[in-house]
Amino acid sequence: EWLVDSIDGIVDEWGIGKAFIGIVLLPIVGNACEHAGAIRMAIVEKVDITIGIAIGSSTQVALFVVPFSVIIGWALGQPMDLAFGSMHTTVMLFAVLIAFSITTDGSTNWFEGWMLMVAYAVIATLFWFVPEEHHAHAVA
Repeated sequence: EWLVDSIDGIVDEWGIGKAFIGIVLLPIVGNACEHAGAIRMAIVEKVDITIGIAIGSSTQVALFVVPFSVIIGWALGQPMDLAFGSMHTTVMLFAVLIAFSITTDGSTNWFEGWMLMVAYAVIATLFWFVPEEHHAHAVA
C-alpha cells in the first residue's frame, strides 16, 4: 500500500512515467517473493515448477486481479475499464506469443532465457519513453 501511494511523489520528483512504474517496476517489487521462489527452483533444475510459478502468477493477475479491480472501481465510482489501447494490447500479444513459444517444447536453454530478458528490456524501454496521457474522466 505504501509503495502504491508513493507513485505520485516519484513521478513528480524523479520524472519517471506512471506507465513505466506500473508496468515495469511495480511487478518486480510486488512479486519479489515469487521471483525468489522461481529462481530457487531454477537453481535446483525444477523447470516445470519455475514455469508454473511465472505463468501462474501472470494468469492470476489477468483472470482475477484486473477484472476484480474494475468491479471494485465501478462500485467505488472510480472510472476503470478494460480498454487498454493498441500499444498495451500489442505488447501483451507479443509477450504471450514469446512465453508460448518458449514453454511449448518443455525444455529450455540459456538462449531462451536471454530472449526473455531482451524482450523485457525492450518492453521496459518502450514504456520508459511513452508520453504521459492525461485524461479527464467525468464521474457520473
